[in-house]
Amino acid sequence: MAKKKKTVYKPPKKNNKGFIIVIASIFILAAVLLFFISNQEGKQPNTGTDQANQEIDVAYEGQPTVGEEDAPVKIVEFFDFKCPHCADFAEQIYPQIKADYIDTGKAQMTFINKPFMGADSFTAALVGEAVYAQKPDAFMEYYDLVLENQGDPNEAWASEEFLIGLVEDNMKDIDIAQLKTDIEDPAIKEKVEQDREESSAVESTPTILVNGKLVNLDYQSGIKPAIEEALEEANE
Repeated sequence: MAKKKKTVYKPPKKNNKGFIIVIASIFILAAVLLFFISNQEGKQPNTGTDQANQEIDVAYEGQPTVGEEDAPVKIVEFFDFKCPHCADFAEQIYPQIKADYIDTGKAQMTFINKPFMGADSFTAALVGEAVYAQKPDAFMEYYDLVLENQGDPNEAWASEEFLIGLVEDNMKDIDIAQLKTDIEDPAIKEKVEQDREESSAVESTPTILVNGKLVNLDYQSGIKPAIEEALEEANE
């Protein structure tokens, strides 16, 4: 009688494919989250809380400026025309600074481009510099106009066509033909590039300096006390 063959149990082979897919998905998700967080952090206003009193060198010459030249306090805003926090600053905080310190001759304020939220941030800065080159006193009108008419910060809304149309419809003292010529001027483009290089010293927009020192964005607890301290130092 033939012997029966002994059946040997063999465990099924493990299928590692599903495990690999899960691991790969986790890595992809982590990368996406990291990118999103980094991108969002870049768009947050610099409160200055962690870097209060940090000193930053600034070249004031040739920059759009308001206020008396001999004002004892020098304020700087690094800004991006696409930054929604900059629009909030222009609407809510800048008027307080202007009324309390600029109009009273106590402070002068300078505005420096930090075009970092997209290629059209550079375009908006470029048109602003062209406006400033043609008529320096008109820069603040352009500043307010663009910030008041911001589009979605995640979209490339600040096109040359849109910005020139905005100026043409609202700034009658600007020669549009000259503006279009100046936008193509390499010297104007170089000015924006210089601003971008200088603004690399700060991380986000808006960033405010008072006499070269980084300050908290809150007007009552940050900006105003810093200005008052600078005034006291100037009077010593």
